[in-house]
Amino acid sequence: MIQGVFNRRVSRRLAEVKVNGDIFEAYISNGIDMSFLNNGAVCFLRESLNTSRRSPFDLYSVYDQDTLVCVDAKEPLRIAEKWCSIKLAGELGKQISLYADVRGMMLLTMNRMSHDLMIQVMGTSFIKNRVAYLPEIPSTALNERLTSLLWMKKRGQDPRLLFVVCRNDAASFSANKEADPYFADLLLKVKEAGVPIAALRCSVDENGMNVEQEIPVLYRGL
Repeated sequence: MIQGVFNRRVSRRLAEVKVNGDIFEAYISNGIDMSFLNNGAVCFLRESLNTSRRSPFDLYSVYDQDTLVCVDAKEPLRIAEKWCSIKLAGELGKQISLYADVRGMMLLTMNRMSHDLMIQVMGTSFIKNRVAYLPEIPSTALNERLTSLLWMKKRGQDPRLLFVVCRNDAASFSANKEADPYFADLLLKVKEAGVPIAALRCSVDENGMNVEQEIPVLYRGL
């Protein structure tokens, strides 16, 4: 990782970061506006494996006051894959493969003959009063993901939902009912349909992100 100072957000997907007095461009994989992406915030860059891209770096993590927060949208899926391979190994087998549907919604599927176990993974870096939450603003995409879980459950598949909190200062997770009441209602319907739901709190440092512990999921909404 390369330590720098966040200079400015050039666009939804591009930031300028100052490293040892020089300005570098860094790709922001999470295009959502985050209040802590401010001028002067200490951050960490990771070299990209995509050599054909305009920027050679990914914006990996940024300090939100005293808490380092991972903002790399790819990390929740990596965390989920690692956690599920351990948590579900005895129940379902060890092998996990990635699956993306036609709308690009990333899921984990366990290695079953019918691929009937689908784990929807949602990452978040938003927090209020030690409660991590989603969404920050109304989100059609997230609502479609929850709806897809209900559809899979109705078909007789085995869908599951995993929230990955990309910071270590959250005590629980909740739907942001104030921002998107439909998301909160859908989350409750997913629970009532019998879909297993879990939330993981992660620790973040200059070397990366790792699971710290499972935290409660609240259904009353913020």
